[in-house]
Amino acid sequence: MNDLIQTFNQLSEPQQKQLLAYADTLLLQQKVKKGEGNLTNWKDRIQTVSTWSEVDINKLEENIKGMDNWKIPQW
Repeated sequence: MNDLIQTFNQLSEPQQKQLLAYADTLLLQQKVKKGEGNLTNWKDRIQTVSTWSEVDINKLEENIKGMDNWKIPQW
């Protein structure tokens, strides 16, 4: 560890900042969780996502058809 500190202290200030930024990147990569292959949590979360029924979709499609008939106010 002393070797690392001595080497760090020999670097110029911009190089020290660059090395610290690189170390931060390594720490972030280390913190990223990798999938365990267990989809139980994902299945629980995806079930709470709202879905559209056929009635909802039909209403949207009907409204889309009427968009060309909208009257834009004249200024």
